[in-house]
Amino acid sequence: MGFEPLRGVYNILSTPFTTDGELDEDSLRRLVEATIAMGVDGITILGVAGEAQKLSDAERRRVIDLVMEVNAGRVPIIVGVSRDGTRTTIEAAREAEATGAAGLMIAPPTFLQPGPALTRHFREISEAVNLPIVLQDFPPVNGVTLSPAAMADLANSIPAITTIKLEDTPTPQRVAQTLALLKRDTTIVGGIGGVYLLDELRRGGSGTMTGFAFPEILIAIWRAWTSGDQAGAAKVFYRYLPILVFEGQPKIGVAIRKEILRRRGLIASATVRQPGPALDEGTLADLTETLAAVGLDSAGPFLDPARLV
Repeated sequence: MGFEPLRGVYNILSTPFTTDGELDEDSLRRLVEATIAMGVDGITILGVAGEAQKLSDAERRRVIDLVMEVNAGRVPIIVGVSRDGTRTTIEAAREAEATGAAGLMIAPPTFLQPGPALTRHFREISEAVNLPIVLQDFPPVNGVTLSPAAMADLANSIPAITTIKLEDTPTPQRVAQTLALLKRDTTIVGGIGGVYLLDELRRGGSGTMTGFAFPEILIAIWRAWTSGDQAGAAKVFYRYLPILVFEGQPKIGVAIRKEILRRRGLIASATVRQPGPALDEGTLADLTETLAAVGLDSAGPFLDPARLV
């Protein structure tokens, strides 16, 4: 087993719904095609940002099948398979593997804190499939707090864990602390909408895996940084920080993201499946003002990352 750890910008795909809450397959196809054209290093599906917890098993399978069909092997597809049971996680992991997934994103089961049971959970999954694992650290989702030592211990013990998606704040500090404890080639990517991307890169981060509605901005930052143009990366980050922060608002961030994607013409409806947040008129007006302030009010379905630096 010699999996390569992930690096770069992986977009966590939103799951489009029609106005009556049904899966919008046409919008999903359009969104996948556009996201690949933006230049992402990969796509992650069935994450929290994709409202995976609100999909039936049949809908999850349909999302996987559609994304794989449109992608046609062009970029790596990481599939979220987090479940509270080891057997059910393995079942979902095997299904993802059979469809051609490049890797799995897995968070600890709800409230299962670090210890022998959690290590056994990940070890059994890793032995059941032949795919790399992205360990997702995001306590608001599952109530599990992973210290830098706990994350490093899991990655050091289980070779299939090649990447850690670290989202518990303060992320820059925790990135550095975790990297110092890792004993093999394991990368750490950020998330949380890219709000802390620049500082994560400064502390050794290897990119980001998030659903921000303008992946091109994150791509421009990453490409500038990895080419040695740290000043250029900082320039792009600070220019667009207002929209990163606005979209990253807790509780309503997914709704804001889908509204931006709708305005970009990438999905037909900004519907968030219930139960979920709805944006009031004031927030919609604030979004319009923020987009205008950073020059994105007329952004269509594609921005050239090279022109953002």
